[in-house]
Amino acid sequence: MGRQIQFHMLGSDCKEFVQFIQNRDPVIVIQWISESQEIEETKDACAKGGWYCLWNQQILLSLKRTYIRESDRGPYYRVDSALPVIEFSYTPTEQLWNRRAALIQGRLWAGFENESKEFAKWYGALVRWIQRNFIKNPVPLLGGYLGPAAYNWYLKGGLLLPGFQPPTTAQWLSWAAAQDAHRVTAPRNPC
Repeated sequence: MGRQIQFHMLGSDCKEFVQFIQNRDPVIVIQWISESQEIEETKDACAKGGWYCLWNQQILLSLKRTYIRESDRGPYYRVDSALPVIEFSYTPTEQLWNRRAALIQGRLWAGFENESKEFAKWYGALVRWIQRNFIKNPVPLLGGYLGPAAYNWYLKGGLLLPGFQPPTTAQWLSWAAAQDAHRVTAPRNPC
């Protein structure tokens, strides 16, 4: 069974997080899926966002993608989620939702299909860093954490979305209105 921690972050939050990861361990950020089997480091993950793999070369000495022959998108290669790697999903820029600036929630996720104390310790270190350096999400029912830049963006009127763009229905519109009402009481300096 997998474990995850959710967050909202902007580019500067992402850069601090990736810097921590790479200063701590020999970690390479790669695309989770690719048209090629080649493993190439993604240098600008924080600028582009996407679905990434955090590969700690101290825990997993080599990494190969699995070939997916048939899919709706055609053949491609992907990282096997059973490996001791961490999924890093992240959207760095504002999206428009109902003509408003909104930020989609990202996550760190790991499968833990094979027991490894070293992998669990590494995953735990990343989660603890987020918990210490980010702010607990003030939006009721959303959960997760906000990077400092994302929190300031939220305080200025940004809308925090779950991990997808919800439909513009009466329920989601009322949820956004409740978030706006809650923002008024959110602490201005939570640290």
